[in-house]
Amino acid sequence: MANIKEVAKRAGVGIATVSRVINNSGYVKKETREKIEQVIDDLGYVPNEIARSMTRQRTNIVAFVLPHSNHIFFSELLYHVENNLYDYGYKLMVCNSASNRNKEIDYINMLKNNRVDGIIFLTSNDIEAYLRPHWPIVSFDRHFQNIPFVASDNYAGGRLAAQALLRHNPQSLLFIGDDAQGELSRITTEVSKRRMGFVEALEDAGFKNYRIIEYPQGDAFIPISYIHELIHQHRDVDGIFAISDMLAQHVIQALEDVGRKVPDDVKVIGYDGVKGYLNMGPNITSIGQPITELAAALVESIIKQIDGKPVDTIMLPVHFVEGDTL
Repeated sequence: MANIKEVAKRAGVGIATVSRVINNSGYVKKETREKIEQVIDDLGYVPNEIARSMTRQRTNIVAFVLPHSNHIFFSELLYHVENNLYDYGYKLMVCNSASNRNKEIDYINMLKNNRVDGIIFLTSNDIEAYLRPHWPIVSFDRHFQNIPFVASDNYAGGRLAAQALLRHNPQSLLFIGDDAQGELSRITTEVSKRRMGFVEALEDAGFKNYRIIEYPQGDAFIPISYIHELIHQHRDVDGIFAISDMLAQHVIQALEDVGRKVPDDVKVIGYDGVKGYLNMGPNITSIGQPITELAAALVESIIKQIDGKPVDTIMLPVHFVEGDTL
């Protein structure tokens, strides 16, 4: 494999000149730059990213730490984040923490040791003591002191879900989530506000016959067997708000398994409005998050952080997504 010395020798210049071309730093004559670039192409030379980072203190890598990249919403978000980062000349490192606090701390240490330039963080763990305000970190859907964050308006989303169900004059409503986003958790994330907005909208309307079900945190997803158990236990329910479209899909399947039709017998509304999931079975009525705008905001925020520029908290609006389940 070619190295920088061979490139310099073939181009008839010094190693420092080749380095300036590779790193786009310092002045190099146009003709010389073009000659070096042609030699690089001819030799198939690939710069050593680690060596470059040692001189520039940059890796051009941003880590996205999140619990599970196989969640359909996160998968689509990652797609857009990666595209946006690429436009800025950065690469994306996906870090699946599986909600493991020790793994998340390890990823923070990667930033501390200059192995990545910045971190986009999504967590419900208690890690605030390990974060520093001057580090390039942007939080998604979670408040940390002196750390900028990006989120959509989950509280408004919860209210929209309640108002949509109430328009159908329900007798009994059910919210299904997990306690990483609920009252059983010591950590409050922006996602918690889906439940808060839902409950407060019901209370404001004078509707009292609702139940809040939160599966204990720890599993990647709420087990399908548990969802089936809930459907069997709550036969009187005629409206359900699920905390995600993924969960709503499993709820719909469980209802069908016991002979309850959606939306004739039970209205179901999900959350996220992810395009890919709306093609699996019935189109899920949902509260949509502006996923492309969220990705752009996350990337713009982390790039500003890396460049030492001030960053504001960003809250984006949600919208109602028409479907076949309400």
